[in-house]
Amino acid sequence: MLYILVALKCEASVLNGLPGEVVFTGVGLRANDVLNSFDLKPTDKVMNVGICAGRNKGKGYLINAVTSMETGRRYYPDILFDSGFEEMPLTTSSGIVHEVEDGMLVDMEAALICEKVLKVLPPSNIAFYKVVSDSGVDFMTAEEVTDVMRSHLPEMKKIARLLTGNTTEKDYKFLPDSVAEELHLTQYMRHELDDIEHYCVVSGREKDLTDYLDKLRGEGRLPAKDKKTGREALNEIYSYLR
Repeated sequence: MLYILVALKCEASVLNGLPGEVVFTGVGLRANDVLNSFDLKPTDKVMNVGICAGRNKGKGYLINAVTSMETGRRYYPDILFDSGFEEMPLTTSSGIVHEVEDGMLVDMEAALICEKVLKVLPPSNIAFYKVVSDSGVDFMTAEEVTDVMRSHLPEMKKIARLLTGNTTEKDYKFLPDSVAEELHLTQYMRHELDDIEHYCVVSGREKDLTDYLDKLRGEGRLPAKDKKTGREALNEIYSYLR
């Protein structure tokens, strides 16, 4: 089994089609509870993807070393495959870092993940892919994080397949196609609905979404009368699920 760990729901929402189970961990130390609940086997694989602080905003890196800022301990994923992606070391901080030096990447989870999973898994069974979202000051909005993660989906799919040798894509869609018609969605908004569905599956909130759609129908707001009212309904769904 491949477990794909992601800290933020705005990151997780775009990870449709990867050959594994996407797990929403939460940020920093909150990931400990999720990691402690795992019943990992030595043959399992773990991949962590998400944003980090760095200098080259929007660029993605395969991580070849992880250092805990708290303990100083270093972990080395054993990258046995050739992805063709640029590799960089990563430092994990327990809080937000407001200054990042050139050649440095910082996140809040990777060292915690290493500490937990490397007690069971060999280092060749883990992989980290991080996308730079800020340099410690110029933070992205949740929508911008979703967009930048979506732009790196091909890279993340490639790493997942190389790590597992599995070329099967998992589909997270559970709503009927008629929902997009009810909402009068543009093609762009259909992608947003896909992201919402994926987040709901990852976080176990499928029923929350279907119940809210039923609420909109009960209020006579679905089917939407035009694209504008569909946009308003989609924004409301986003707000409700946050």
